[in-house]
Amino acid sequence: MSSDGFEVDLGALGAARDQVGRIAAELSEPQRVVPSADVFGHGRLAKAVNEFAAKEEVGVSGLAGEAESIRSRLAETIRTYRDADEDSAGRLGSIA
Repeated sequence: MSSDGFEVDLGALGAARDQVGRIAAELSEPQRVVPSADVFGHGRLAKAVNEFAAKEEVGVSGLAGEAESIRSRLAETIRTYRDADEDSAGRLGSIA
């Protein structure tokens, strides 16, 4: 879609939407399992790793939600531009 020197590459927006969607899906997958305290050989180290993993899970979950929000907004932007383009084409077609 273009107008007076302004152009929107809907294919590029679609590719970005798809890539962000893949990233959101990857981030939404189950996280890795944290080994038990026996693996670390030290209780405090195991506790610290478990605390870190719990915080990481919260952060990754939030990031997945943000990525999905971006994907959704890109999809809506594409729909809006396509609708405007089709509307303009329809108006021009009715003039001719």
